[in-house]
Amino acid sequence: MTVRALRFTWRDCLFVHWPVESAALDSAVPDSLALDTYDGQAWVSVLASTIESARIPGTPSVVGMTFPQINFRTYVRLGNAPGVYFLSLDTGSRIAARVARMLYHLPYYYADIASETGTENRVLSRRVHPDTLPVEFEATYRPEEPATTPDSGTLDYFLTERYRLFVPQAGMTARVEHDPWTLQRAAANVRADSLFEANTLPEPETEPRVRYCPKTEFHVHTPTRLD
Repeated sequence: MTVRALRFTWRDCLFVHWPVESAALDSAVPDSLALDTYDGQAWVSVLASTIESARIPGTPSVVGMTFPQINFRTYVRLGNAPGVYFLSLDTGSRIAARVARMLYHLPYYYADIASETGTENRVLSRRVHPDTLPVEFEATYRPEEPATTPDSGTLDYFLTERYRLFVPQAGMTARVEHDPWTLQRAAANVRADSLFEANTLPEPETEPRVRYCPKTEFHVHTPTRLD
């Protein structure tokens, strides 16, 4: 049995999704996991956000840590259990990067991340972790439509309603809980070439699918061993 180990608010969440050839992910995803596809199509996604008041459940929000984060992920299954597999995670917190690397063997990197909100929003991340490639991600975006909750079976649901993360390099998996995403379509200019290059993926040839959510509440459970 697992218990909630971490809670936080995910704020200013920008999802940027690209279709990719399944074969391109063969070397990036461990053999213990199977790619999860939608109508036979594999996807990778960036989620740029601010992690707000990350803390142990039951403690006041004022003691939590707040930091920006860029996660780059794909979609996988272990048996019948769908989830996400992180290709890389960039964070503005040195502490978060160190702890996640040490405890969970997650591919976290320290980065200089700046964001601006207004009529048009902007996020810019430059990886500055020692002995790594100078990876950058940049997006300017503007939500354009009213927020809706994706219906089960739709592509937006497939790409966002995920309740498990897999960390096979540490032999672990963890259940996550979050409110259903309320998503807005967004117009965006995105630059992510070096992020794809660092993960030995071909540069995308199509325009991304972009969605935005102002915030959602999130819990991560204690990890369990992979069977």
